[in-house]
Amino acid sequence: MRKITLALFLVSLPAMAQTTRYADSFLEIPVGAEGLGMGNAFVSLADDGTAFHYNPAGTALIDTKILSMMYSSQYGALFSPLSNFFFLGYAQKLQDLNVSVDWVRLSVDNIPAEPDLTVYDSPAQRELLVKTGTGAGYFSSADDGIYLNISRMYNFDINLGWAIPKIPVQLPIGINFKIIHRMLDGRAASGVGIDGGFLFRFPIGAFFEKGKLGTFSFGMNVRDITNTRIAWDTQTTEVIPRSTLWGVSYDAPVRPLDGDIVVAFNRDTQYGDMLFGAEYVYRDLLSVRFGSDASNLTAGVGIDLDFMRVDYAFLAQDLGNVNRVSASFYLDRLFK
Repeated sequence: MRKITLALFLVSLPAMAQTTRYADSFLEIPVGAEGLGMGNAFVSLADDGTAFHYNPAGTALIDTKILSMMYSSQYGALFSPLSNFFFLGYAQKLQDLNVSVDWVRLSVDNIPAEPDLTVYDSPAQRELLVKTGTGAGYFSSADDGIYLNISRMYNFDINLGWAIPKIPVQLPIGINFKIIHRMLDGRAASGVGIDGGFLFRFPIGAFFEKGKLGTFSFGMNVRDITNTRIAWDTQTTEVIPRSTLWGVSYDAPVRPLDGDIVVAFNRDTQYGDMLFGAEYVYRDLLSVRFGSDASNLTAGVGIDLDFMRVDYAFLAQDLGNVNRVSASFYLDRLFK
């Protein structure tokens, strides 16, 4: 029944020229297990291979070559989900710039095609067709997004005067150029869009001339800056409206626990969702995460093995649970 519901939703998309809220729904699915484990409150924290999704500026914090990948069973049982979500990306620093190339795909197979009941004149015929469950076969859906991300880091000091010392600030800025391609029951659509974002980060201890008191971050991601147009081969056009996500976070070292505690909050202005997340990192080796994504609980764990990191996350929601595994390989360390 849930797959039929999902199928009806997917089939209706090309026909909704005036309804654009879900035109890019597959691109809104979070990438990576680390962010999902923290309730997707990751706009001000993204600093790895998934940063292009949460905040295009986050890739400027990468100082190595990273190959990232992910598989997510979307909605349903782990080995028989309603849909499958994939991600593959590569990021590295090029002199003053950071660049990443990324690919995401959402696929749904064996969607039951419902027959057109309007071709049957007799109500009895239509009722019999519904009762017997005779369909019109099956079809599939595949949505792809290809991203080129470019970012740059700016470092400067803010002088507040008086007795307050200079505050060292990091200001990464980034932009995404993305190509969108969708296939649904033999019909195709494509479009090109632009995202942009920035981060504002500084150490709290600088205000008090103390040691390590942690880092405060503010981040903003503006998606589909030019109101991305998706053109179907059925002469139907959808427009993805510009939307903004912003968030704050605080990463504090906790010596008695021999690690760090991170707390984060995000706000999605398109849907009005509030996202919360927390993480405990033990000796930069083991991470435990919890969060709330629009009131849906999330949890996750991660382990960092110097040359690679593996993360797992779980999301509980009404349509079905999400199980996600992602991995990042630090190529400079792997082949040194």
